[in-house]
Amino acid sequence: MGALPEPNVIAGALDTLRVQSHRIANDLGQQMNALGHQVNALGQQTNLRIDAMQQQMDALGQQVNQRFDTLENRQNNFEIAGVNARLVHADGVAILQRPVDVPNSPPTQPQLYEIDDATADVIMPALGIYLAPNTPLAVKRESIARK
Repeated sequence: MGALPEPNVIAGALDTLRVQSHRIANDLGQQMNALGHQVNALGQQTNLRIDAMQQQMDALGQQVNQRFDTLENRQNNFEIAGVNARLVHADGVAILQRPVDVPNSPPTQPQLYEIDDATADVIMPALGIYLAPNTPLAVKRESIARK
């Protein structure tokens, strides 16, 4: 067996290892800190994107609600027209004709409502008319008038 190194040689080697381990630990700490900053930045970007998407969804939701309100109003108007309403075909345009006669008063001119695309979409299923999506308005009007 060989002789053991001198104690001061062992102490020097241990000091060198201690200094190197502190350096490595310090480097790892700095790298972890940098990664933490990157994660925070990504989190902020994600939150901004989520907020933007939420705003878009809210805006779309409002548009959908407005569209439903419009369709509901048109459907209500059609139902208000009631039993006396009839669909007529004039100059290639289907219109809703509703007498406006008031009981115990002389007859008056009927009111005419030109049927637009959204109103046609509401009326057609009630009449048992089912057409493909994106059917032109003229075809919808003609189908309604034939009923």
